[in-house]
Amino acid sequence: MRPDRSVASVKGVAVATQADAIATYLAELTVVEDDVLRHARERAAVGGMPPVSADSGAFLRFAARWVGAQAAVEIGSGAGYSGVWIARGLAPKGILTTIEADPGHQRLAKETYEEAGLSSRIRAILGRALDVLPRLTDGGYDLAFLDAKKSEYPEYLEHALRLVRPGGVIIADNVLWSGRVADPKVTDPDTEGLRAYGRRIAGDERLDSVILTVGDGLAVSRMRRHEELEA
Repeated sequence: MRPDRSVASVKGVAVATQADAIATYLAELTVVEDDVLRHARERAAVGGMPPVSADSGAFLRFAARWVGAQAAVEIGSGAGYSGVWIARGLAPKGILTTIEADPGHQRLAKETYEEAGLSSRIRAILGRALDVLPRLTDGGYDLAFLDAKKSEYPEYLEHALRLVRPGGVIIADNVLWSGRVADPKVTDPDTEGLRAYGRRIAGDERLDSVILTVGDGLAVSRMRRHEELEA
């Protein structure tokens, strides 16, 4: 989910305007939202939970196809917007497991899945992520997407490292947090959690990681295969 962005300086306004223009240009070339996705975005607005950007969604679909994902896990369903993108990138019989702590949000997400014709391919679990994740199968997923409580991202990562197979990918949203991660004066739990997440993926030899300036920042980490770790 994307937090609201505030720009504090004239220079910042210029940079933000340029970034918005570039994002619009790229979106016209690569991103197409159909009625299902537009309706999901509307549901998200009603529920007060901004979804990932359209280009972030398109990347999630690409990533699922990239790894030939049969199974994916999403932490934070929101109104189902990102889940639709992921599910559309899965193999024909692929299944998305999505975890949501808020019953109202899950209800909106299920409406989105039904409209998309994806209900049979999405397993929606209601519960706190850190309570649900220990019950999921080790190595049973090709892709994990993190987009829930930012303060808990380091803990989500520990579970994702167990759940995602070698060669699979772990993707986390909001890792740039509208620039707050780069401001040492900002020390709230969510920002600190995102900083810790960034340090963890950068220093973990089991991962090949990159942070993309897509949306509010996507951290993309590939689980290295055993032979790569031994090389």
